[in-house]
Amino acid sequence: DGKNDKFTPYPVGIKSYNYFRVFNRWGQLIFSTPRLHDGWDGKISGREQPAGVYVWMIEGITKDNKVITKKGTVTLI
Repeated sequence: DGKNDKFTPYPVGIKSYNYFRVFNRWGQLIFSTPRLHDGWDGKISGREQPAGVYVWMIEGITKDNKVITKKGTVTLI
């Protein structure tokens, strides 16, 4: 249906990313980008990944040049 097809952070007050990363439950890096508004589509090398909980981390630069780091989890259904 075109809704929620990518996990994409929407940073408020962030001018750029140093990184946005997604890891599987074994700690394997499965997605990484430094580009704003780029998101993970639930796949690795074009292959859909199993439903489950994935860890994300993001580090960005604010408009006043402060470094902000956040992390959390997302559930892939």
